[in-house]
Amino acid sequence: MTLIALVSAKGSPGVSTAALAFTLTWPAPTMLAECDPAGGDLLAGYLSRYELPTNRGVLPLASSALRGTAEQDLAGNLIDLDSPRQQRMALPGLTEPSQSSSLNLAWTSLGDLFARMTGSTVLADCGRLAAANAPWALLGRADLVLLTVRARSLRTVSPAVSAVGAMRRELPPGFVESSVGLLLVDSGISGRDISRNLGVPVVASLPWDTGSAAALAGEGRGRRRAPLMKAAAAAYDSVCTALAVSRPEASRRDTERLPVIR
Repeated sequence: MTLIALVSAKGSPGVSTAALAFTLTWPAPTMLAECDPAGGDLLAGYLSRYELPTNRGVLPLASSALRGTAEQDLAGNLIDLDSPRQQRMALPGLTEPSQSSSLNLAWTSLGDLFARMTGSTVLADCGRLAAANAPWALLGRADLVLLTVRARSLRTVSPAVSAVGAMRRELPPGFVESSVGLLLVDSGISGRDISRNLGVPVVASLPWDTGSAAALAGEGRGRRRAPLMKAAAAAYDSVCTALAVSRPEASRRDTERLPVIR
């Protein structure tokens, strides 16, 4: 299993949009886990047109993890985004930010669960590192952390400096050097310059496609061939290359394309 976490420094550079776009376009089976302590967007956004149960998601799964029954309870907490194929699954996030403190004891167990799973790549939308109760324990178990940066100007890039510093403090020694990369959105600055200043390589880039972003937020219908979706699909190969460099075994597991766990 490959666990890829997406985070941002602060603001809204497009972490949730990117994670959902990857989930919907990547050729390998994927599971989107909404692990943002500020709350998830799927049920109120992309899935708002459907009448779905609200008693499933990361919070009840966290309780299961603490009881030692997470593996058995996982399937019952997932939503099939491409029913009935079970190739693009989603674990809905918190509905209230106030619930995030209750997950602090469970992030380690959830990270271990995602890392042990077989059959699909887990994309964990972990939100902003500046938020309260950031899931550091889960990030430390990721095969790759993508720091999402809106690279429009120096002002939009500057928060990433403190984010990289925080990761160096909070994550294991050498983790940033081996397992952190940049996902640039709306790039108006040279990726090479950003990488040199942050000391983190650029893994992939996405365009600032407001129409597709709105569709992924539940406002209207998107197009499969829209710029954002095409770039998200193309990012798969770049991410696999980054994984091959940082965690060769994780990369091999990801490219096996096994069936999703049922």
